[in-house]
Amino acid sequence: MSRALVISRHPWPMQTTLRRNVSELLRQGIRVDLVCLTDRLTWGVPTAEGVRLYGIPFKQRRTHAIWYPVHYASFFVWALLAASMLALRRRYDAVEVDNTPDFLVFTAFVARLRHMRIVLFSMELMPELTAARLRVGSRALPVRIAARLERAAIAWADHVITVSEPCRRILLGRGLPAGKLTVVPNSHGTANLEPARPACPRFLVIQTTLIERYGVRIAIEAMAELADQFPGLTLEILGEGEEESALIDLSTRLGIDDRVHFSHHYLPWDQMIDRVRQATLGIVPLLADGYGDLCVPNKVLELAAIGVPAVCSRLPAIEEHFPPDALAYFEPGDVGGLAAQVRRLLADPVAAGRQAARARESMRALSWDTAAGRYLAALGLDRAVPAMSKRRDHARAS
Repeated sequence: MSRALVISRHPWPMQTTLRRNVSELLRQGIRVDLVCLTDRLTWGVPTAEGVRLYGIPFKQRRTHAIWYPVHYASFFVWALLAASMLALRRRYDAVEVDNTPDFLVFTAFVARLRHMRIVLFSMELMPELTAARLRVGSRALPVRIAARLERAAIAWADHVITVSEPCRRILLGRGLPAGKLTVVPNSHGTANLEPARPACPRFLVIQTTLIERYGVRIAIEAMAELADQFPGLTLEILGEGEEESALIDLSTRLGIDDRVHFSHHYLPWDQMIDRVRQATLGIVPLLADGYGDLCVPNKVLELAAIGVPAVCSRLPAIEEHFPPDALAYFEPGDVGGLAAQVRRLLADPVAAGRQAARARESMRALSWDTAAGRYLAALGLDRAVPAMSKRRDHARAS
């Protein structure tokens, strides 16, 4: 039976892309050891899903730029220790390392010495993300350091996965060979998802981390513009983050604190999706901070998959995949533009339904049902899966 080691500075099971990847490996009959963030210190504890966790509880803080390198370095030490011990004990068919940061790939040093396949899953482009977080130019020292670390990481890995076509083009421009790069979007399996079933009274929904770049403030201000015209309309914000108290204060100052509801924590994915499918409209108000131009957020893909009409910031990577009739676009940061699109769709449910259907068509090429094979191939596990399937079929026949 094949084995995979996954190293990720993300929380299990809350981070959606991590959970999706691990779930696919398990579904294919691959044994998975996972080094990650957990709510308590964990060593080799099997979960109900079948993955073995090697986790440490680090509280992520985004209140000051200094916390990023502190957190990265702390998790690096833990992951290096755990991954080295595991790679000495077991031979893995693939070792997947998720960024951020890119230099986390070097925690697979012992696995590399033992000639295991090392794959860097580049969920974020660190130079661009660093520039956006610190609001500095490409020549700033932190950005140049991030660029050098990225260059070293992608050169050292056997293969690299990235999440969008714009990201692929940037990495190719930085010298990464095309044969060493695979695009796997931040989507999820849609075959078993129940379709949208809008609830009454109507509500808008945002599912996101509550930090500035995701633009939740814009949605709250737009809600204030809509309040008089739509007395029963509310906004539900599903997620948590450092901006939460400021956003609560904003809704209070605008006099709509009874119309803006916060979950105050991340919901398990199935619970979150169940609430999203009941929404009248989904809102994706990302800001144009330079990095947002490169991303196709999983929030857009989730809304499209279940058929909830979406109002979304007009950003290049999203426009590349979703035409104007698939999403209700507004200019990033434009409160009035967001409110106008919400007003238009609420007034014309038939048009909103057509838009949702077009979005679902547009995302077929991005769906996990299409991308899962590329993910397994990038890990070098696509050859192992048919063999395992044959063994399972033979066992059932016996």
